[in-house]
Amino acid sequence: MLTQSNLWLAAQELASIQMRYADTGRTLNEAALGGARDFMEWQHYPNNDLADEQSGYEFYYHAHSADEMPHEEHGHFHVIKRESNTFHHLIAIALNQRGLPVRLFTTNQWVTGEEMAESKLAIKSLGEFRMVVMGRMAPVAKWVGALIQLFAVEIEELILGRDQKIAQLTAERGNRELVLNSRKHHVLTECKIDLMERLSEHLSVVNS
Repeated sequence: MLTQSNLWLAAQELASIQMRYADTGRTLNEAALGGARDFMEWQHYPNNDLADEQSGYEFYYHAHSADEMPHEEHGHFHVIKRESNTFHHLIAIALNQRGLPVRLFTTNQWVTGEEMAESKLAIKSLGEFRMVVMGRMAPVAKWVGALIQLFAVEIEELILGRDQKIAQLTAERGNRELVLNSRKHHVLTECKIDLMERLSEHLSVVNS
């Protein structure tokens, strides 16, 4: 379980990264492109994803076609854990045009081609999320890790809700594989988030 101290450190790191990019006139979504000049629909950024082979964690940033993107969203991260010859999608983090996170969501198997992990394993993997990354993408990896900590409660609820949704749809349709590969139900659970409010909540505890 994350302590108040852990959450304060995560809030400090995330705020510092956001401000560092703001000071240079860049947004987090620009940094997520890994130096690419153009942002193409469906393309993964950075190229070939950002992976830590030692830990098995990786993520990439991308956007769907304009007609499929929620209003004012720029794109989203998909956070993944690799195990042997398979991988599990853990959580998706959507950013707005200003590079601020605005929504968290879970997906079904059709979206990424993953092997769906049970909620207990997915939650454990997120709790252990650590990536050692060098170079220009290092702050982005730290940002993703800090955000996962700050919104751990919401993410856990989304993953538990994901499994409940799969069970509900399977009962209705009578076939779990159809549910896992349904384009209609590719987003299983989601919630909006307010980063500024969460930062204020944790940083003010120490300053009060």
